[in-house]
Amino acid sequence: MAAGRHSSVRAAACGLLLAALTATGCMSRNYMEMYDLPEVGWAQDQSVVFTFRPDSVATAGGEGQWIDITVRHRADFPYADLPLEIKGVAPDKRFWTDTVDFPLATLSENGAYRWAGRSYSNHYDITRRYRSGIRYSGNGEYALSVRQLTGEDTLRGILSVGVVAGGTHPAGMR
Repeated sequence: MAAGRHSSVRAAACGLLLAALTATGCMSRNYMEMYDLPEVGWAQDQSVVFTFRPDSVATAGGEGQWIDITVRHRADFPYADLPLEIKGVAPDKRFWTDTVDFPLATLSENGAYRWAGRSYSNHYDITRRYRSGIRYSGNGEYALSVRQLTGEDTLRGILSVGVVAGGTHPAGMR
């Protein structure tokens, strides 16, 4: 019983600390954008491109920055995972490509999906960390493109895809 009370006190303290960091500006979201996909579905050859300018203060003195990917999908989406190709381009034209498996659900004992993320009346939203500890090489505009790799010509059930980017400012730098 005492161990359960200890973990709930620890969880509450962590929540308060996160709220304090967010309220004081120590943690910031410098960029957030969602792209609504066409109702007919997400074509296999369609890349969604996001462009942003990272916060140079957080890059220079902080612990690095992070990028999260957000997916909004219907409850009848036929897969538990969403394979994605993510390409990034820096202002100096250097680029990188990653293939990531974006988990959306786990399979329950009865064979039904248990969706991760937040549930709404007609969809689910899930945000997962794509990269952290990023130190951008220079100031300027970065581009990030996201493409589905399911093998389906047109993937149905994904409503939106988004990017959230930000960083943690060191103490005293704001």
